[in-house]
Amino acid sequence: MKLKNIICTIFAAFSLLAFSGISAYADTIAEPDNSFYRSNYKNCEYIHWRTYEVTEDSSLLRSPLRDNISGYIKKGETVSVGFTYTDEAGVVWGCCSFWERLENERSKDGWVEMTKLSEIYNVFTFLDEHESELIDYSGELDEYIPKERMILWKYPFSEECVSIKAENWYTKETYPFKNEIADKCWTDENGNMWVYGNRWVAKGRDRYDNYWVFLPAPESTDLTTYGIDISAGEGAAVSGQLITEEETLAAYNAAESSLNGTENAYLLPLCLALGAVVLSAVMIKLMKKKS
Repeated sequence: MKLKNIICTIFAAFSLLAFSGISAYADTIAEPDNSFYRSNYKNCEYIHWRTYEVTEDSSLLRSPLRDNISGYIKKGETVSVGFTYTDEAGVVWGCCSFWERLENERSKDGWVEMTKLSEIYNVFTFLDEHESELIDYSGELDEYIPKERMILWKYPFSEECVSIKAENWYTKETYPFKNEIADKCWTDENGNMWVYGNRWVAKGRDRYDNYWVFLPAPESTDLTTYGIDISAGEGAAVSGQLITEEETLAAYNAAESSLNGTENAYLLPLCLALGAVVLSAVMIKLMKKKS
C-alpha cells in the first residue's frame, strides 16, 4: 500500500508540472444581487453590462411582476444594466445596478422599464449596429511586433483609447493561451480594417476586455488621415460612415450648384415684374395722349 501511495504521489506531482504552464482565464459574468433575478435567471437575457442615462424620474421595482418599490431613480442619473426580462405583455425590463455607490449609500438596485432609459454609446452598441458586417478574425494581427506601443480603442473612431507598452504585447508565437489573439474584424467605409478582441491579454496578466486595434496604424492615436467620423463631434452613435476629402469637395460643389439653381429660379419672376412695369408706363403714356 505504501508503494502504491508513493507512485500516486509521484504521478500527481508530474501531472501538476505538466499542466502548470497552461494558463486560462475563466469567463465570469457579474450578476445582480436581486431576488427576482435569482429566481428567474433562466428567463433573463444577458446584454453585457451597459451604461444608460435615465430619461425620466422612475421607480425601481423589486420585481417586474409586482408593484413593490425598492427605490427611485432621477432623470439624468446613470445606471448599469446587464440583464433584461420581458413580461407576458411584451414589456422589456432592465435590472439596474449602481456600481459606483457611495460607501454608506443605500442600494437602489431594481427593475425599470427599458423605455425609460437611453443607452450611452459603447462598444456593444457598435457591435449591435454592425453585426452583419463583422467577419471572423483570421490572424491579421498575429505577426505584428510593435515598436513602441499598441493602442486599443473602445470602438472604431471613439475618443477613448488605452496604450500598452510594446514589450508587454504578445505575438501569436508568444501568446500563452489556446484561443486566438482576437475575435472579429470590421472594415470601415474607407477600406481600413479594425480588429476586435473580446479579451486582450498583455504580459503581466493585464487584461483589456472588448477593445479594438486599428490595423493600418496600430500604434497611432491620430487617425485623421484615415477618414473623419461625421458623428463623433456631436456625440451621436458612430455609424462607420466616413467622409474623404473628395467626398467633401463633391458635397460642396453640389451645394454650390443647388444655390446657383436657386438664383436662376428668381430670374423669370424678376423679368416678368420688370416687363409689367415697362408695359404699365407705356399704357399710361398712351392714355395721356388720348386725353
